Amino acid sequence: MKTYLSKRASGAKRSAIRELLKLTEKPDVISFAGGLPAPETFPHDEFAEIAADELHGHYENVLQYGLTEGSLTLRRALADWLRPHGLDLSVDQMLITTASQQALDLVAKAFIDPGDVIFVEAPTYLAALQTFSLFQADKIPIPLEDDGMDLNALEEKISEARAAGKTLKAIYVIPDFQNPSGITMSLEKRKRLLEIAGREDLLIFEDDPYGQLRFAGKSLPSIRSLDDSGRVILMITFSKVLAAGLRLGVLIADNPFMDVLVRVKQATDLCTSKLTQHIAARYINEYGMEEHLKAIREVYHVKRDAMVSALEEYMPKDEGISWTNPEGGLFLWVRLPEVIDTEEMFPRALENKVAYVIGNAFYVDGRGRNEMRLSFSLGTPERIREGIRRLAKVISEELVAKRAQTVSS
Repeated sequence: MKTYLSKRASGAKRSAIRELLKLTEKPDVISFAGGLPAPETFPHDEFAEIAADELHGHYENVLQYGLTEGSLTLRRALADWLRPHGLDLSVDQMLITTASQQALDLVAKAFIDPGDVIFVEAPTYLAALQTFSLFQADKIPIPLEDDGMDLNALEEKISEARAAGKTLKAIYVIPDFQNPSGITMSLEKRKRLLEIAGREDLLIFEDDPYGQLRFAGKSLPSIRSLDDSGRVILMITFSKVLAAGLRLGVLIADNPFMDVLVRVKQATDLCTSKLTQHIAARYINEYGMEEHLKAIREVYHVKRDAMVSALEEYMPKDEGISWTNPEGGLFLWVRLPEVIDTEEMFPRALENKVAYVIGNAFYVDGRGRNEMRLSFSLGTPERIREGIRRLAKVISEELVAKRAQTVSS
């Protein structure tokens, strides 16, 4: 079988998160593993009315092929929605995608040759690492600090890669409520990142699934909105702000990049579903995004508070244990003492009916074995508290056992 596979496919690995989710589907398991949006935030009644009207009254249009670039109706609605958020866009700067995972695939197809360097945050989004690996990029990890990527380390790694004769292409960042850490990049670092990219002639792939989900603190401008060079390619998804099942996103770029991305998408799927595009466009135009976002931000704020409060109450009082406290998004990041391996501990967590995502899945180089990602998006505050109580019990027992082993050896 392997002799028939391309080198690219032979090196592809399954998502660690998707594999873990298979183990957490039992109803008695409280799972903090998947980054699934809360179903109670889906405007399903409004979608049902819009979909019925579109299918009864406009079926000849919405069930037909569409423009590769995306429905003009949706792109115009997006331009109106995003303008107050610092993005003054024309429809020609937008490409509708089958969610942001396709956007990642398209930018990799358009810009990455085997061996090209992409600088990534450490840790970073697992599915982005999968995509860049599939296209055989050389992924160079840059540590995260409390306010985003360590830009001094980035400059050092750029110098090292250039000295080694490598082809440097891009920097991939998730600046707002980063997946998996929940960290937000400061305004100062956003500006400096642009300066570095300009000086070194690098693209910036800015992934923004969560920027509209800020429920605390002060909003920051996107890196794209600060850019006057056209080197920032921005990806936004509807999965977290409307519904994951719509499978819609938008890729924002200037020409000549946009022309290339359109051609690559034509070879991928011709066009994204017109039906789901029209459902989203009519929802934005008829109901408005801001009131909807205000409501779902509060949902996630309550859930975040429940998780942080439970961590403070139940976690062992150990100086080696810490967690982030994000001002938005769906995730927080937990660091444990180095004696604990979260992958090794995972079966014991499942025995106690609680699940998380192991930390090393989010690193290029296998680091993060004492770390984990927790999602607070699903479940009631009461269920979140109970899940953290179970998890803290597992961690306490693991600490006692590991430290006893250390003493005895």
